[in-house]
Amino acid sequence: MKPISLFIILFIFFSSCTPIYQVFELSSSEIKPMDKSVVFENKDVKFTYNFWSNGGQVYFKLTNKTDKELYIDWDKSHLIYNGISYEYWNDVEEINSFYASLSTSSSNTFSDASVNIFGNSTTGFSSSVGSTLGKSIATLSTTKVKAKKVIYLPANSSILVSKFTINKSPYYNCDYNTKVMSSKSSKTVSFTKENSPLEFRNQIVYSTDDKFNNKLSVDNSFYISSISFMSKKAFYGKSIAEKECGIDGSKTDVLYNEYPFKKSNSFYIIVKK
Repeated sequence: MKPISLFIILFIFFSSCTPIYQVFELSSSEIKPMDKSVVFENKDVKFTYNFWSNGGQVYFKLTNKTDKELYIDWDKSHLIYNGISYEYWNDVEEINSFYASLSTSSSNTFSDASVNIFGNSTTGFSSSVGSTLGKSIATLSTTKVKAKKVIYLPANSSILVSKFTINKSPYYNCDYNTKVMSSKSSKTVSFTKENSPLEFRNQIVYSTDDKFNNKLSVDNSFYISSISFMSKKAFYGKSIAEKECGIDGSKTDVLYNEYPFKKSNSFYIIVKK
C-alpha cells in the first residue's frame, strides 16, 4: 500500500470518529435568564437554575428568602417530563442524597453539583466564581442512606438539588440531521411551546409549618425552543488565557475554552456520527 493511500484511510477513519455536538436551548414563559443563571422567585423562595451540562442535569439552588424556617416536602415534589411525573423522593437507600445544604464545614463531597452550578469546569460557569468551592459543601456520607421525605430549611439559607437529567438522545429527522450542517457553521431548528419536542415542569412543595397546614408550591415550566447541530470546533470556540493566583500568590496563565453557545438555559449532548 502506498503511503499516501494509508494517510487517506487514516484521515477518513479519524474524521468519521469526530463527534458532533447538539445544543438545546430552553425557554420559559415565567422565568427569564439573569446574568449567569435562570432565576425564579416569590416572596418566600428563590430558585437559581443552571442546566449547562452533558444531558442537561437539572441543577438548582433553592433559597429560603424569609426570616423563618421552611419545610420542603420531597415526597410531593415532582419533575413532570412530557406529562409523565417522576418523584423526587423514593423509599430506597442511595449512596448520596439528591440534595445538599451549603455549610461552613470542611466537607467537599458534593463538589460535582457545586462545580457545575457555581464553579469552574468544562460544563460550569467562569473561573470568577470558582471561589465558591472555598465555601465548603456538606452532604451525606458515601455510605448508603435514605433521604428524608421532609427537610427543614433554616431562614436565609440554601440547598443544592440535583437528581434528574433532561435528555441524552439527539433530535433529528429527515430534513434535520448531521448531513445538513457544515464544519464552519451550526444548523439550528426552532420550536414554539406548542410544537416543542420536550416540555418539563419542576414542581416543589413547601410550607411554613412542619404539619403542612399552609401548603405552598412552585411549578416552574420549561420547553426546548431551539436545537443546534455543530462541530466540535464550533462548540468549544476559541481558547482564552486567564491569570489565576496560586496558593503561594504566584500568577499563571490558564487556558479556558470560550464555549460560545454556553448559557444557563441551555445544555448539550455529544452525537457520535
